[in-house]
Amino acid sequence: MNRKSPKQDGMSRRTILAAGAATAGVIAGFPYVTRAQARTIVSTLFGGVYEERYRATVLQPFERKTGVKFEFKYGAPDEWLNSAIINKDNPEIDLPFLSLPVAMRALTIPDLFLDLTPEMIPNLRDVHPAFYDGYNKKAVGFNYIDSGFLYRKDRVSNPPRSWRDLWDPRFKGQIVLPDVSGGTFYELVMIATLQNGGSETNITPGIEALKRLKPNIVRWYKSVNEVSGIIERGEALIAAGFAATRAYAMVDAGAPVDYIVPSDGAPIGVLSYHVPIKAKNRNLLLEFINFALEVEQQKNFGNAMQSGMVNTKTALEDKVKARTAPHDKLLRLNWQAIQPKFGEIAERVTKEVISG
Repeated sequence: MNRKSPKQDGMSRRTILAAGAATAGVIAGFPYVTRAQARTIVSTLFGGVYEERYRATVLQPFERKTGVKFEFKYGAPDEWLNSAIINKDNPEIDLPFLSLPVAMRALTIPDLFLDLTPEMIPNLRDVHPAFYDGYNKKAVGFNYIDSGFLYRKDRVSNPPRSWRDLWDPRFKGQIVLPDVSGGTFYELVMIATLQNGGSETNITPGIEALKRLKPNIVRWYKSVNEVSGIIERGEALIAAGFAATRAYAMVDAGAPVDYIVPSDGAPIGVLSYHVPIKAKNRNLLLEFINFALEVEQQKNFGNAMQSGMVNTKTALEDKVKARTAPHDKLLRLNWQAIQPKFGEIAERVTKEVISG
């Protein structure tokens, strides 16, 4: 899943073009679409490994099936949402692919994105409620990447199993946590808040809890790219809120580390599809989303990316399944209530905890 893509690295400025002649025909479950004309979907995307695997398992199969061409806007989710707002009457982005929590902010803007229904997108019937109902049925997730605890298995014999465990004195001077720019910062603050009697409108209990955690904290990291080196050098032994995909990349590279899904909920990075009300190629967008949610594409992408998928009928390879937090272990936060508080949360934690 971090509010960038679920932990994608790198950006590139490429346009993905599909080759193939367009043909005319009727698509099962969709209105008649003339394929004799060239068709293009302008969407958004993060680069790196995510793009590579998304192209291979979802985009290229759809291109071969339909003759559609894809063009992409690279950058940041806030930019993409701002474009959708500014160009509301004539969208320049046909299909924003947004990450949490920007996606939740998008839902609060009236008359911007379509309400999505199973009549429009039949495969919505098989999507887990967290990734459809959780978006007020105005968007749908595609995949998720969970975050938990990365730890040095050669030096930590009794690792944390829950978020509450992080406060145990046995972890004094062993933990690294993300700061405002480091990934799962807001999730961490809200976990501390909610587990200590606070709420989205009262984060003071979370601030006080994080102050009590300070003896266990070695460092607040600004980028997830810092973490592997910190852990491998032994400067810290536990990284909380670290993405499963990155953790298992270290495992597969032979590092003496392991990963644990927190028993009280794993934060997730999710990318979700949003269809502008005034999109000129609405039927084509709905057709593509339905295709991306089919079991075949969900399975192929999930296995390639080693990530969780939203279609409940998706059966991943045993190794990937073992490395992915199941739906019932995912942390579900009220992002629509939290997002307006970002400024306050960042300012208070930075001033009172990190710099205090």
